[in-house]
Amino acid sequence: MASKFDSMAGRLESAIDDQFAVDAVYTNDQGASFEIRCILDRAVEQRQVYETNMPAFRDQIEIRKIYVDRPRRGDKVTIGQTEWILDGLITDDGQVTRHYANAS
Repeated sequence: MASKFDSMAGRLESAIDDQFAVDAVYTNDQGASFEIRCILDRAVEQRQVYETNMPAFRDQIEIRKIYVDRPRRGDKVTIGQTEWILDGLITDDGQVTRHYANAS
């Protein structure tokens, strides 16, 4: 039996997915492709990068591990007509990974 917290967390996760996630195609370095849902954050401000305190802006993609357990740098995520190449792992909390991404 799930706890009240687990139940609430599941509903919150579903609400976030419904509101922010988009359909995409993930392609790994072996060329295998499959459908996922992910969240694309455009132009996220970063500070103290490249040894400067000036702001820099990078695109980020968040992928739930239920879709891809171990996304890797160089793998591709296609959203609409745009192909994004994962450029580096930002965080991995065991449920969700967040990556820098470059449009190609």
